[in-house]
Amino acid sequence: MDIKMEEELEKHDFDKEEDMSKQINLFWTIILAVLSIGLVIFHLYTAITGIVVLQNSIHFLLALSIAYIIYPMFKKKKAPGTFGLPVYDIIFLLLALFVNFYYIIHSERIIYELAYLRPTDWDVIVGFTALVLVFEAARRAIGIVFPVVGIIAVIYMLFGPYFPGIFQHQGFSLEKVIAEMYIGQNGIFQGTLLGVSAKTVAIFILFGALLLVTGGGNMFIKLAMAIAGRLTGGPAKVSTIASGMFGAISGSTAANAATTGIFTIPLMKRNGNKSVFAGGVEAAASCGGQILPPIMGAAAFVLAEVTQISYVIVAAAAIIPAIMFYLGLWASVHFEAKKLNLKPIDAKDMPRLKDVLFKGEALTLFVPMFVLILLLVIGYTPTFSAYWAIISAAVLFIIQSFLQNQWKDAISKLKEASVQGAKTVTLIAVILAVAQVIATVIGMTGIGSKLSSIIAQIGETSLLLTLVLGMIVTIVLGMGVPTIAAYMLAASVIAPAFNSLELSLLSTHMFILYFAILSGITPPVSLAAFITAGIAKAHWLKTALSACKVGFAGFLIPFMFIYNPAFLGQGSLLEVVGAILIGLVGISALAAAFIGYFITKTGWVQRLILTASALLLITGGTVTNIIGFTLFAVIVLFQWNNKNKINKQLRSEIA
Repeated sequence: MDIKMEEELEKHDFDKEEDMSKQINLFWTIILAVLSIGLVIFHLYTAITGIVVLQNSIHFLLALSIAYIIYPMFKKKKAPGTFGLPVYDIIFLLLALFVNFYYIIHSERIIYELAYLRPTDWDVIVGFTALVLVFEAARRAIGIVFPVVGIIAVIYMLFGPYFPGIFQHQGFSLEKVIAEMYIGQNGIFQGTLLGVSAKTVAIFILFGALLLVTGGGNMFIKLAMAIAGRLTGGPAKVSTIASGMFGAISGSTAANAATTGIFTIPLMKRNGNKSVFAGGVEAAASCGGQILPPIMGAAAFVLAEVTQISYVIVAAAAIIPAIMFYLGLWASVHFEAKKLNLKPIDAKDMPRLKDVLFKGEALTLFVPMFVLILLLVIGYTPTFSAYWAIISAAVLFIIQSFLQNQWKDAISKLKEASVQGAKTVTLIAVILAVAQVIATVIGMTGIGSKLSSIIAQIGETSLLLTLVLGMIVTIVLGMGVPTIAAYMLAASVIAPAFNSLELSLLSTHMFILYFAILSGITPPVSLAAFITAGIAKAHWLKTALSACKVGFAGFLIPFMFIYNPAFLGQGSLLEVVGAILIGLVGISALAAAFIGYFITKTGWVQRLILTASALLLITGGTVTNIIGFTLFAVIVLFQWNNKNKINKQLRSEIA
């Protein structure tokens, strides 16, 4: 491998997300480290011993405290202040501690005596403070849009009688609203969403942070280059593999795009890809990591928790769709490279596969993954399995560092993994707290069941229209929001409607999860495309549209497994093999249509025929499949004949 490229890889921090934190002095840096390590220890303890009564509140106590240390009130104002933090941040931090400790101290009355039915004045005051703190923390973490949605939801709950039509409801008093949100059984602390964050998501985020900080990001890039670098359009294919592996572990599309994109996007541009295309490929590949087993960015474990379907079944069902998504992405970049006549990466710039796989660093990445998968397959719980995966990763890293006489660096890296992991856990926790507020409003006002009923009624006349509506709702709810929050919100509205149409529970929730993920590249928000466009120095909207173009298979696949459950591995071996064959043809046709190249360049008529072929293969019907295959075969024969004519003409010109 080229020495310059090797040095560039070694110095790149693949473990660090786009840093939105403010500047803090040594004292608050130590406090942050203590809170982060405390959060890690707490979640390791609960993972091995089981759920504790106050798990949600302790989890949120640590997360909300960290939020007011790391996120500034004003993005442009990063000065540390007289006390190391601005005074208002210290006040917010103290209030965060107060509302959490209040809940913990009064937990017996709240949980066992159903205090929300008879809230005290202090319950209401502290509850109002908690809501303000939650909305402000979320605003600092991800911006104004999602917290405003939460505030509108609260207003809707208060003034229900004044809304028109189906949106009208009886309304609730301010005291009732605050009590439900703060100490209610479906409120922030006892609701499902923060519980999912505390019980499942946090431990996997910490596992991913540990793997990435101890060299996983570097290893993914090297492995991807060793596998795909020598192929046509090598740099773009490196991006698809590296981003897929990275995203499956990190659980954050934005972090994935920011970290791997810094390396892969310039590599694609140097190879001849346009800036917009390079940014689009990285954005699409970064999104796809969360549908890639075995970890799926912790989303699979959340889906398993919500549906009460075994994680092993969920991960197994996700295999074929994930392969289809990345084959579609791979085909798109391959056809683009062929169209532009791009060359592979020079052999001198690439590592050899055996050198990557048989390095000591590979053990700290692959052994913990093996431990995780093995324990899950045996039948242990996801949190228990993640606990031992973390322990194995930490032990191997410490042993490796000790043998290399780098034990001081190992301690520093483990602390850094704790801080980076805690920051991501904090981000997810505060957003899920806002999502819980919205979910509570949906449940108490009945608007969720009303919307579900409307969607179900549409489904009685047109399943396709219902699916399209479900896709739009999920994408809208997911704009600028982490996948898990988007999935949980969309599931509360869409899943009941889909279930009433007798769609399977697994396919329904996989459909919702897919589009919650794809909202990361869908305009007008398209967070992943914003990040990759910045790295590529390209227009964000063109980059987002490019991401949708190369990743369009992802928008097609959920419809395919709704119409044909064999895409989720449900059915006989013959049915599953048939589904895979149909998927390969449909995805290839779609990629060729959107890129404008197949065996040779395709005109608009050929592209329309290829698109029609792909769409006909969605429904899984015998007649539509035959027509779809026939159209595809016609284009293959036409293109092959055209290529032979071009080659014959070139040979005659040379002669």
